[in-house]
Amino acid sequence: MQNRLSSVKVLAMAALVASAIAAPPILSNIYWTSVMTMIVINALMVASLRTIFLIGEFSLGHAGFMCIGAYTSALLTMKVGLPFAISLPIGGLLASLVALGLGYPFMRVKGIYFVILTVVTSESIRLLALNWRSLTGGINGLIGFPGAGVLFIPGIGHIDFNGFTGYYYLTLGITCISLFILYRLEKSPLGFIWCAIREGNKMAGSVGINVLRYKVINFSIACFFAGIGGVLWAHSQRTISPQAGSTFGVMTTIYFLVYMVVGGREKFMGPIVGAVALSLLVQFTGSMQEYQPMIIGSIAVAVAMIIPEGLISIPERIDRWRLRNY
Repeated sequence: MQNRLSSVKVLAMAALVASAIAAPPILSNIYWTSVMTMIVINALMVASLRTIFLIGEFSLGHAGFMCIGAYTSALLTMKVGLPFAISLPIGGLLASLVALGLGYPFMRVKGIYFVILTVVTSESIRLLALNWRSLTGGINGLIGFPGAGVLFIPGIGHIDFNGFTGYYYLTLGITCISLFILYRLEKSPLGFIWCAIREGNKMAGSVGINVLRYKVINFSIACFFAGIGGVLWAHSQRTISPQAGSTFGVMTTIYFLVYMVVGGREKFMGPIVGAVALSLLVQFTGSMQEYQPMIIGSIAVAVAMIIPEGLISIPERIDRWRLRNY
C-alpha cells in the first residue's frame, strides 16, 4: 500500500510540473498566463508560510514581508538601476534581515501572542509604505518600474523575460528552486530540530537545543522566501500600492493560511495543492467577487470537518477505502 501511494504521489507531482510547463502554449492566452504566474507565486508564499508551522507557530504577517521584498526590488530597479537578477535576492535578504531583527523578541512568546505581533508588524510595514511618500509614492504606489529584462542563463544564453510567457517560466523556475530548498531544509537535521521544537519547547530545550535561536532561523528563512515571492509579484504587475485592500493587506495572509489548511498542512505538497485549487476557484468565481470570502471560508470549514488532513490526503483515503472493500 505504501509503495502504491508513493508511486501515486510521484506521478501526481510529475503531472503537476508537466501541466505547469505546458500551460502557456496550450492556453495561448495572456490573461491565463498571468493567472498561472499568480498561482505559482501563491504556491511559493503558502509553502514558505508553512515553514513557520514546522515550529508550531502561525503567522499573519507574511504579506508584510512580501511587501518588503516587492518595494525593495521595485525601488532598486526603478531608482538605482540595478538589474532584476540582483534586486531579486536583495529583496529576499532584506525581508529576512527584518525578520531576524524582529525574531528574537517575537519568538519569546507563543500562540495567539505571536499571531498578534505578526499582524501588527504586517500592518506597520504597509502603513510605513503608505506614509513614506517621498520613497514609496504613498497611496499611489510605484508604477512602471522595469520588468525582469534580459537575463543570461548558463548553457542557454540570453533570454528576454519581459513578456508574459517568458516571465511565467522565470517565476516557475525560481519557485521550483525555492520549493526544492524548502523541502530539503524540512528533511534535513535542521527540519528535524524544528519539528522537535513544535512537539515541545521544554523537551527540546532539555536535550540541549537552543530553542530561541532555531525559531529565529526558521522565521528568517520563511520570510526570505516571502520576500522572494513579493519580488516576483511586483515585477509581474509592474505596479504596487500599499492601500488597505491591496495584496499587502492582512486578508492576503489569511487566504494563504486557508490555502494551507485546505491543502493539508502536515505534508509539504499539501499547501501547494491548496494554493493551486483555491487560486483557480477564485478565478472561476470572479463574477461573484463579493461572495468569494464566504465561498472560500465555507470550503475551508467543509474540508476541516470532512477531510481534516486536507486535499492532499484524498489518494490515501481512496486507497484505504479500496482495501476495506476489496
